[in-house]
Amino acid sequence: MKTNETTLTHGFAKKQKSAFTLLVERAYANYLNSTSNSGTIAYTIESCFATMKNVQHTSKRRAFRGLLLHLESQGCYALLRNESSIYAFANIASFSSKFVNEIEQWKNTSIEAETQMSAIIKHCFAKYEVPEFLENVFYGENKVHMYWYVQLGRGDSVSKLGGFPIKLTKKIAFEFRNVPENYAVTQAIRWAQAKGLGASDTMAETLSWSTLSETFENESFWQTVVLFFSKYDKLPFDKVQEVLFYIKETFVTNEGFTMKGRTWDALVKQSDEWHIEYYKKQEAINGAQWKLSGINEFRKCVTVGDETFDYSVIELTNSEALYEEGYEMSHCVAEYEYDCIEGITAIFSIRKFSAAVVERLATIEVNLDTKYVEQAKARCNEPISAEAQEILEKWANTEKLILNYEEVYIPPVNENVNVNLPRENAYVPPPYEHQVPQYQNELPHYDRRDYHTDTGFEIDWKIVLYLFIFLVKTCSLLSRH
Repeated sequence: MKTNETTLTHGFAKKQKSAFTLLVERAYANYLNSTSNSGTIAYTIESCFATMKNVQHTSKRRAFRGLLLHLESQGCYALLRNESSIYAFANIASFSSKFVNEIEQWKNTSIEAETQMSAIIKHCFAKYEVPEFLENVFYGENKVHMYWYVQLGRGDSVSKLGGFPIKLTKKIAFEFRNVPENYAVTQAIRWAQAKGLGASDTMAETLSWSTLSETFENESFWQTVVLFFSKYDKLPFDKVQEVLFYIKETFVTNEGFTMKGRTWDALVKQSDEWHIEYYKKQEAINGAQWKLSGINEFRKCVTVGDETFDYSVIELTNSEALYEEGYEMSHCVAEYEYDCIEGITAIFSIRKFSAAVVERLATIEVNLDTKYVEQAKARCNEPISAEAQEILEKWANTEKLILNYEEVYIPPVNENVNVNLPRENAYVPPPYEHQVPQYQNELPHYDRRDYHTDTGFEIDWKIVLYLFIFLVKTCSLLSRH
């Protein structure tokens, strides 16, 4: 006779299977197809069985089923309702051939899910003590790290762990067993390495929670970095992160970079300077664009022997181009971004093209109200070369721009100029051209364009201005006497 609760067999009551047991057995039998809705525990269990579909995984499927059913019998309901725990049990089952105890022998003695999970892992794999932080590896996907737990649990030494990413010493191997329990494996490796190289607990913690734990590529170099920091008992965490980022980016572009002879204070200074440029670049990448100034660009082609040189005056019209110019020329032209956006200033770059080589000769600032060339700078804010000066004069003459900057290129005696540009129709600034800026704060700006009278006589207002200045100075000298 059947009832809703039990079936009578030979005078004994046989309990009906639970819904969870039926779910597990159905998934075990139909592991090739998932029939449940995504995001449910049923779907998670079916997905895990599906990863074990090959014939060689038969024992793993059987172990996974047995593990889930035994945990239900032991009342571990919180674990069985947790998706991450289900995946962890699938990982545990994948090492079922390494079990040191039968899963059915495990008895639950705790009501806390975390304690239950720890006890299950130890029961399955640990004949010997294993660092607690390694229990978390079964929640991940790295099978190598899981196998480390298996190896240590059966009594292997740390030095025998396969695929260890750093050079192990006895000291580092010893410290690996003493890593705090809340560390990820990669952090634990850095912590043990730092401790093994003589770092304090504070510095080991700082390094283990830094970007050093993100990768173990080029480890021979990064070991020297860990050794460098291990000499210091305590350093500000944020500053260590900044310096490490600077070291990483510098090493990427210069593999000859080493830690030899470096000090913390010097590194901080270098890092701070580098970060200023880095953030400028990041802002420029996501920065602004502005309209063309209306001043035409310029090109001059010169052939000397078998070589041809193209000289160009190019307008810079966005933040990134402005930053690159400042970076390549080692000056602060990037700070003129706002003036360019507002239409106050236009920035141009004089460049020389020869074959596949591009050389930046000068950076030019033009005041758009006055059409004055306010600045002309070479690399590191040095005066521009005769070569660049000649191109600038030709362009200024074509675009009716006034050269109005203090820096004058004075070539040294017997200097050999590589390229002599044709001088015909060159713009030649009048005498005392570069004395004008010292009076700019005293005198109003004049429109220096040429005007013509009705008689056809041409007035050179520049000469008028110089005569006026001369008279002012003469009167000033006479008044003193």
